[in-house]
Amino acid sequence: MKEENAGARAVWRWPGVAAALLAVAATLYAHVAAGQVDPMTTLISDYALLGASAPAMVLGTIALAVGSVWVSYGLARVDPARSAAARVLFLAGAVGLLLTAAFTTDTAAGTLSAGGEIHRWSAAVVFTALPCAGWLLGRRFRNPLLSVVSALSVVLLAAFLAAHPGSLVSSLIDGPGYYGLLQRLLVLSDALVVLLASLGLGGRGETSRVPTLGVPTLT
Repeated sequence: MKEENAGARAVWRWPGVAAALLAVAATLYAHVAAGQVDPMTTLISDYALLGASAPAMVLGTIALAVGSVWVSYGLARVDPARSAAARVLFLAGAVGLLLTAAFTTDTAAGTLSAGGEIHRWSAAVVFTALPCAGWLLGRRFRNPLLSVVSALSVVLLAAFLAAHPGSLVSSLIDGPGYYGLLQRLLVLSDALVVLLASLGLGGRGETSRVPTLGVPTLT
């Protein structure tokens, strides 16, 4: 019986895990398909402006949003009373991801459009919400790896903001030379947060079970 329960819990992990892995794979393919974009100095958003890489970039963004929604749903099943804050943050991250996919960045430097502003502020929500949600889950479920990755994501966000052109310290630290790389590492760390959180959905013990009316739980 315990083996059957463990197998059932494992099945619940994979949708979120698959979504996070698909997001990483699609983003990597967008890099390969684009070719002419310098990953060191340009933002990931630029791939959505190129015909060859745009579909893959949109697919990866939507996949990560789906993974975030799945984690939020799983938390509602596993620990509804004490995971409310993390669930809200994962849903906020999912909405932010969908908005960044729907509204592309501005095509020309210095151009400010409504769609471009929505894209930028939505990305800010994603980069803030997912690490905070991961940190809360890492502490709640005593998952040190998730806590470390979440903290690393916060550090990468701070470094990215400092290196981005327009920052007060960007020129002092030669930020324009590598701020694109920092953003890519930041996106990867956020995908890892979703992946690790998804894996944790199937790892709760018997005491974490939530009664349901004929519907299998995640644990």
